[in-house]
Amino acid sequence: MREIRHIAVNAQDGTQLMAYDCGPSGPGPHGPTLILANGLGGNIDAWAYFTDFFGKHHRIVSWDYRGLYRSGAAAASDYTISTHADDGIAVLRALDVAEGIWVGWSMGVQVSFEVVRRHANYVKGLVLINGTYGRPLATAFAPLLKQSPLKPMIPAILRALEAVAYLAEPAQPYAQKVVRLKASLKVLQALGMVSNTLDQRMFTELAIQVAGLNMPRYMAILNSLGDHCAEAILPQIDRPTLVISGDRDLFTPVDLAREMVRRIPEAELLVIPSGTHYTPLEFPELIHLRVQKFIRDRLGFDVGPPAPPAPVGSAPAVQ
Repeated sequence: MREIRHIAVNAQDGTQLMAYDCGPSGPGPHGPTLILANGLGGNIDAWAYFTDFFGKHHRIVSWDYRGLYRSGAAAASDYTISTHADDGIAVLRALDVAEGIWVGWSMGVQVSFEVVRRHANYVKGLVLINGTYGRPLATAFAPLLKQSPLKPMIPAILRALEAVAYLAEPAQPYAQKVVRLKASLKVLQALGMVSNTLDQRMFTELAIQVAGLNMPRYMAILNSLGDHCAEAILPQIDRPTLVISGDRDLFTPVDLAREMVRRIPEAELLVIPSGTHYTPLEFPELIHLRVQKFIRDRLGFDVGPPAPPAPVGSAPAVQ
């Protein structure tokens, strides 16, 4: 595990944010900074495999969204996606990062699009994982709901739940106990929401964290996400872009990834067979190698081939 530094940062409106910074120490080729924009269900902990793989040659920066994890409640209850994008820029300025490759997962895809719209000079490239360009509540579970009369009612239902989300607080300790049970994960696998290759330990740890979040803030962010649309920005994106999706993703179906690639000039696509919304925890090696190739081919940074093993019985190199 790489050491991750915790840095307190103030957003433009005074909201207290927790930022994370890790990366190279010592000599060696160093690539562009990677800026991790989280999903709604995880923070820097969800990227443990990613930071371990890329942290040797890249500086990696991330932050907790306002209202979640170690960041404070939003000033004036502002949880819009555009404000989350501005928070990310406040973190980069505080850490003296001029630009980087934005790596978004789920909600982080839309945050990344909003950064392109508002702060394009901070964007060197985009890696977009299991996300969409707008109004995800309108397309979530589309393969299952299809023409169900329930589908158009989902946003209104979630709005109603936001108003009473505080009622969930007494039940949160019990929810944390439930997600620890192996049976809970088995149910999710049976429903096709996660694959059998999922890192069970890490997923459980993340689920426990989510179950302990402030639910009114969580629902406010979810509903702000549901209102967001970046469709108009797609044809204007002129940065190298890699889109990654799983062909069994129920939250952001793979057809959305294909549509993004069709609309973003010269975007590339990786579809992972049997991957769900949690592909970074299901197929980390595949994602890492594809992102590494993208950085090499499109952004010109290559760590080079590994050194060949020394012949058996050879003398050690002179230092």
